[in-house]
Amino acid sequence: MRSIAAAPDASPPRLVELDALRGLAALAVALYHFTTEYSDLYGHSVPLWDLRFGKYGVQLFFAISGFVILMSLERVERVRDFLWSRAARLYPSYWTAVALTFTVVTLFGLPEREFSFQTALVNLTMFHELLRVPHVDTVYWTLTIELSFYLLMFVLAYTRTLPKIIPIFIVLVVAQTLAELAAQSLGMTFLSRLASRPHLQYFALGVLAFKQSRGEVSLPSALALVGVSLAHEVLVGSEAPVPVFGVVLGITWALSRGALRWLTWRPLLFMGFISYPFYLVHQNIGYVIIRRLEAAGWRPEAAIAFAFAVGFLLAVFITYRVEQPALRAFRQWRRKAQARTAVPSHIA
Repeated sequence: MRSIAAAPDASPPRLVELDALRGLAALAVALYHFTTEYSDLYGHSVPLWDLRFGKYGVQLFFAISGFVILMSLERVERVRDFLWSRAARLYPSYWTAVALTFTVVTLFGLPEREFSFQTALVNLTMFHELLRVPHVDTVYWTLTIELSFYLLMFVLAYTRTLPKIIPIFIVLVVAQTLAELAAQSLGMTFLSRLASRPHLQYFALGVLAFKQSRGEVSLPSALALVGVSLAHEVLVGSEAPVPVFGVVLGITWALSRGALRWLTWRPLLFMGFISYPFYLVHQNIGYVIIRRLEAAGWRPEAAIAFAFAVGFLLAVFITYRVEQPALRAFRQWRRKAQARTAVPSHIA
């Protein structure tokens, strides 16, 4: 397997503000689900505030992924290590979340969100959306997009074209925009939705921010990538309105300039640390809890707070009992594999 060419001699230090941003994004999405979306689906016992803006935390997640994955690729010696490390982090927590969510919804019920055991099994692949199999929990829709981005980055790393990632992303975003416009003009709704699924315009902002933080992109190239990404939002649109693109752009620019280092509040950093498991388990399990508690006479605010607490505790459990042990096992396995393949010094 190929090594990643032209890797820097020293890896960049971990940016704690990335964890803080993850924590904020996770909290925003959960607030949206427990207030606005829950009201739309089932209705709270009394009217609640509308926090519809919270669902756009997903777009921030995509941008963070663009930054983090490019940074991760610079820290591995072999491309296959990148794939294995991603799998070691994503799948164990995901399998646990699918099992928990399926069990809770099956036992306690949740209208229009109850699925068969066979559906849950197919969900374990994380590619179930490509097979048109419904999600055990609708938050999983972002995972197919994340995996597609990982595959794209793997191909770029394997073909040693990462140094040209900015012009490549300019071409890809333009191609995505043209494909969507063509599909819309021909009335091909399915193809239009398929073309918009990559969300490359948000991953591009994270990629650009990382390259800017390293001083590895020229101003004309940066403006070109931002320009074509903004053009996509204006001409085609996406799940998020245009102002959201501007907010995410501002956040990623500040990240690239080191202007978010003040985001070091420990509870927020910890929320970012457990954000992936929290994101996976909070929604449907939270809905079950809120429905039960409100039916028992609880105020919506109290029911939401309890749902948050349960999601938080489940995320902590998955992080420390599933995700972190899986990562340690992978690293240990990788060290042993590298030791077995190492050439003895007296032979070299």
